[in-house]
Amino acid sequence: MGQALGASSTTGGQARGGRGRRVAAAVLFGLVPLAGVAELVAGERQHAAIAPWTDWTRAADAAKAARRPGDAIIVAPRWAGSLGRMALDAQRITLGKPLDDGIDVRLAARSGLETYRRAIELSIRGKDDPDVKGWRLLSEQRFGLVSVRTLENPAPQRLVRDLADEIDATATVYRASPLGARDPCRWEVGANPGMASLANGPRPPSDRWFCSPWDPGWTTVGTTVITDLSYTPRRCIWMHPNAELITTVELPPRPIGGKVVGHIGLHAFHERELKGAPVFARVSIGGQKIVEVRHADGDGWLRFEGATPTLAGQKLPVKLEVWAEAGKAQFRTACMAVELRE
Repeated sequence: MGQALGASSTTGGQARGGRGRRVAAAVLFGLVPLAGVAELVAGERQHAAIAPWTDWTRAADAAKAARRPGDAIIVAPRWAGSLGRMALDAQRITLGKPLDDGIDVRLAARSGLETYRRAIELSIRGKDDPDVKGWRLLSEQRFGLVSVRTLENPAPQRLVRDLADEIDATATVYRASPLGARDPCRWEVGANPGMASLANGPRPPSDRWFCSPWDPGWTTVGTTVITDLSYTPRRCIWMHPNAELITTVELPPRPIGGKVVGHIGLHAFHERELKGAPVFARVSIGGQKIVEVRHADGDGWLRFEGATPTLAGQKLPVKLEVWAEAGKAQFRTACMAVELRE
């Protein structure tokens, strides 16, 4: 009897298990079309959130019509900047003067908008650029899914000089040892810019200072655009530190403002692992140290500022210096943006 009861119980359990598996399979099979429907709905929602190209072009025409001389044209969110530039027909983006009707590299790879009085913003998904936080909204137009906002800076600062414009043959560039010995760099015009890469950083400019005998991709000094820790483009002066040497740029006497506003950062691929040595930067004017800053991995595009009210209005030389923590200069691809303002 015990064996019979045991066999019967086993058979019944197998039967129930088989039915359970069949039910589960039926339920899962029934979920397949539901998942397909959900995917189609999600896809349609995503498509509906994408601004048609005609919206971009109509908004761009309105932005160009609203633009006054000196206005900044920007795109929010910033990752959509390439779409805005295409709509503005700014494929001619260059390192030269700003385009009258679009966005040049100064805006596309800016550090901020503090020296602009107004901004014309092409916006999707209701986003504002963080650089215009606190600005007064003057007007807004909608072109489908793209908005055009005109914003006014409540306290614009006057730009006296952008030092990224002055890295040319009039500068003096060298690497200095802690004891003061100088290893001069040479000015090159029309040099092969080489290839940019994710690992090494941006492409060197064709007109640049070359600090031989090292690899020209690493040892140039010149104005370029890096990708910072947030993967945002930044226009800056590439001043790669090397070994125990201080990379130095001396600019001839020119007008000085009431303050120095700068930023320093590293190429994202050399900072994102957060294990590199700190880098340092110093700005001196007329032989006087104005500001010195330490950048540690994780700081991203680090802002610094120094006051120069007693020097304002004078014509004095400016010195920029960048170096790395002693003995730890590998992959310290420092790039600095410096403005003199009133």
